[in-house]
Amino acid sequence: MNINPTKRQLSFNHLSNVKIKKLRTTFDEENLSITSFEQLSNELLYEIFDYLDGYDIYKGFSKLNIRFHNLLNFSLLPLKINFSKKSQSTLEHCCRNVIIPNKHRLLSLHLDSHSIIHNFFIHCYIDSSFNHLQSIILSGFSDYKILMILFYLNSLPCLSSLTIELEDDSYYNISDIYQIIFRLPCLKFNKMSLLNYDELNIFIPISINQKFSIIEHLILNHDCNIDELTSILSHTPQLRHLTCQHVVETDEIVNKEILLTLSNLIHVSFAECSVKFDILEKFIKKISSQLKVWHLNTFEETAYLDANRWRRLITNHIPHLCKFYFNHYMSIDDGANPDYESINQFTSIFWTKRQWFFELKENLDEFVYSIHPYRKKWYDYHEYDQFDVYSDGTIHQQTSKFVDISCQQDINNCLIQSISHIQLNIESNAFAVWYPSYTDHMKPCLLAVKFTHLNIQCTEIPIDMLMELILLMPNLQSLEVSSLPLLQLRSLSVGNTEMLLLVSITNKITTVKLDKMIEVEQAHFLMNLCPGMQYFEIDYIEENDLENMVKSISMNNITYILKLCYLCVNARNANEKTIQRLNVIIDLERFFHPEQAFCDCTIRRIRDKIFFKWKL
Repeated sequence: MNINPTKRQLSFNHLSNVKIKKLRTTFDEENLSITSFEQLSNELLYEIFDYLDGYDIYKGFSKLNIRFHNLLNFSLLPLKINFSKKSQSTLEHCCRNVIIPNKHRLLSLHLDSHSIIHNFFIHCYIDSSFNHLQSIILSGFSDYKILMILFYLNSLPCLSSLTIELEDDSYYNISDIYQIIFRLPCLKFNKMSLLNYDELNIFIPISINQKFSIIEHLILNHDCNIDELTSILSHTPQLRHLTCQHVVETDEIVNKEILLTLSNLIHVSFAECSVKFDILEKFIKKISSQLKVWHLNTFEETAYLDANRWRRLITNHIPHLCKFYFNHYMSIDDGANPDYESINQFTSIFWTKRQWFFELKENLDEFVYSIHPYRKKWYDYHEYDQFDVYSDGTIHQQTSKFVDISCQQDINNCLIQSISHIQLNIESNAFAVWYPSYTDHMKPCLLAVKFTHLNIQCTEIPIDMLMELILLMPNLQSLEVSSLPLLQLRSLSVGNTEMLLLVSITNKITTVKLDKMIEVEQAHFLMNLCPGMQYFEIDYIEENDLENMVKSISMNNITYILKLCYLCVNARNANEKTIQRLNVIIDLERFFHPEQAFCDCTIRRIRDKIFFKWKL
C-alpha cells in the first residue's frame, strides 16, 4: 500500500459540514482504551486515508468488515487515484469497481504513461458526472487523441489543476492544445512539458469577445521564444506565477502589437534564458510592474553584467521586486579572468540596501556571477531551536527566547556584517587547471574585489595556495574548506612556516568551517592560521575523535584561540549521553586545570551538533 508523502490539500465543498480532525500526539482517557485499528473513529480514519491512494484504500479495507465497507462505499470520502505503478488488469479492475461507481467522489487522477492513458479512456468516459474532479496529471502522452481528451475535460465543473507531459510532437499542434486548455472554465494551474520536440511555432490568436483563461499558475516546461511566450500570456490576464524552462533566442523583433496586462503577476522564473538582454528588457517592461520575485539564469552575454542597467530597469519598471535570484554563466576561455569591475558594481548601496548579495563561483570551465537575497549561512551561527545546555554540572532545556544580552549582541553583529557580503566559491578542483599559477591568474580580481567570504570546495587544496589566497583577500571574515592535506600539514617547509606566521598576523577571519576532519592536527592548523576566530565549526567528526579534540582544546585554547566564543562540532548520533561523557572530561579538566580552556564553558546540543560556548 503506497503512502502519499504529501498531504492532500484539495477538498470537497460537500465536506464543509464534516469535521476532519487532525491526528494528535496526545490522547485523552477515551483514546487510551483503543487497542486495534478498527476502533479508531471515522474522523481519524478520514485523516489516515487522506495520505493513501484511493484504489489501495479499497483493496486494503473494503472487505475488512461491514463498518469499513460502508465507510468506503456510502460516505463522502474523497478519492485520489494514481496509476503510476499499476498493471493493466489493475487499471481495468479499478475503473470498473472503484472509479465508475464513485465518479462523484474522485478528487484527483494521475495517469503516467501512453498505454495507461489509452486504456483508461477505453474503460472510463470523462464527463460532467465527475463533478468533484479537481486535478489531472497526464504523463508520457504521445497520441493524436489528446485534443479529443482535452475537449472532454471541458465538461468538468471543478477541474482546477492540469499537468500534461507530451513525448512526441508529430501528432499535434501545440497551439491548438493551448487554445483548448485556455478554454477550461475553472483551471487555475497548468503545467505543460514537451519532450523530443523541434521548433514549436506557437501562436494563439485572440478572437473577438473571447473569454480569457483564469489560470493563475503557469509552468511552461519547454522551449519558447519571447514572441511565443507573449502569445501565450496574452490569454492569461489573471496570471500570478510564471515558470518557463527555456527562453530561446529569436531573430524576430518582439511583437509590439500585443499589449499585455498582467497586473497580478508577482513571480517569474526563467530556468534558462538565452535571449539578448535587449530583448529580455523589452519583455519585462511589458509584462508587469508588480513583480516581486524573479529567478533568472542567463548565459555568456556580457551585457547581463551591467549592474547599472539592472538598477535602472528595476527602479523604473519593477520597483516592487523584493527577491532577485540571478545567475549568469560565463565560460572560461583562454585563461579569461573574472570581470571584477562588474563585480564591484553589484556591491553598491542599491544592492546592499535591498539585502541582495553577490557571489562568484568558479568551476573547472566557467565563472558563475550570482545575486541573491540574504539567506542564513553557517557563519550566521546562532540557532533558534531548542537545545540541551550543560552548565555547572546540570543539563537542562533552553530556548531562543532566553538568549542572553551578549548572545543577542553577537546576533546583531552578524546581521550588520552580512551587509557587506561578497563571497568567492572555488569548486570542483578549479585550481587544478592553473596550479601552480592559480593565484597569479586570479590576483587582479582578488585585489580589486573586497571579498568577505571564501568557500573552497576542492579536495585537499595545497596549503601554500590556501595561504596565498588569504593574503590576497585582506577583507575576509569567514573561511570554509572541504578538507586539508595531512601530509603537507605534517611536513611544512620553512617557507610555508614563515607564510603561516604572516597570514596569522594579517588576516581578519573570525569564522572558520572545516567540512571534514580526519585528524585533530587539521583543526590545529586552522587555529594557528586564524587566531582571531570567534566561531569554529567542524561539519563531521566521529564521537571518539570528538572526545580527543575536547582534550586537545584544553591544552591549546589559551595559546591559539584567545577570542574563540563558539566551537561547533557535528557528531553523528550525538545525544544526551554524549553530552554527559564530554562533561566528565570537562569537569576533570576544570579540576586539574582551573585556569585553562574550560573554566567558563557551557555545552549546547542541537540535533547532531554540539556547541561549546565560552564567555570572554
